[in-house]
Amino acid sequence: MAAFQAGQQLTAAALNSKAPVGHAQTTVVGTATTTSTSYVDAVSGAGLCTQAFVVPASGAIVVTISAAMDNSGGSYTYMTFRISGAAGTVNSLTDNAAIHFGTDDGTHEKTTTVTGLTPGSAGTITATHKVDAGTGTYDYRSITWTPVPA
Repeated sequence: MAAFQAGQQLTAAALNSKAPVGHAQTTVVGTATTTSTSYVDAVSGAGLCTQAFVVPASGAIVVTISAAMDNSGGSYTYMTFRISGAAGTVNSLTDNAAIHFGTDDGTHEKTTTVTGLTPGSAGTITATHKVDAGTGTYDYRSITWTPVPA
């Protein structure tokens, strides 16, 4: 697949031709940490965990996030997601979060159906992170998306 060229006019069709169609998954293996008590994309250590997608004709996708998590202060650690781009906007919600409590490492997953997106449009799913207290540590963060049939 060829990359976009400097100065090239970008159209929805050109962007859609480059974005994954159907099912796709991103996994970030490195360790990341945060002490933020509000949702943030950026974490110390490993980079952002994002996944591009194109909204199917139904306007709905299923998003699954997962991570191994722990908390140095024995408190709650959260990982959820937000959606941005022409597909529509979905803010980070605790209702959509994988949640871990305590200092022992645990792997958690959360699956959410997202509706009301703009069919045929490109978007980006970005993992977001926060803690109630202490330092939250994340390993093997993953985002998977699957289209909902029309």
